[in-house]
Amino acid sequence: MKLYIGGAYQGQDELAARENPGAEIIQNFHEKVRTAILKGEDPKEFARGICLEKPDAVIVANEVGAGIVPMEASERAFREAVGRALCVIAQASDAVVRVVCGIGARIK
Repeated sequence: MKLYIGGAYQGQDELAARENPGAEIIQNFHEKVRTAILKGEDPKEFARGICLEKPDAVIVANEVGAGIVPMEASERAFREAVGRALCVIAQASDAVVRVVCGIGARIK
């Protein structure tokens, strides 16, 4: 498993596709966490399930914890849930790449 993370529109989708031709790429993981939360699932368990079901997948997500703290409690909870889920993914990943301006920096 590999994880590509970066701010919105920083090129993590493109870099993941370029560096992993033919691999299964799960894009917008942060939004998949949102969907899991709305279904009542625990975000960490959701992430563990992805790790078990798709151990060779490439996960792409936006960083959602930076910037202005949202006023809505549900949006703050969403940010926390994504962070916790991504910690599970990062621990299970062979590589973690942070992308800024389309340039990847391997952090694991």
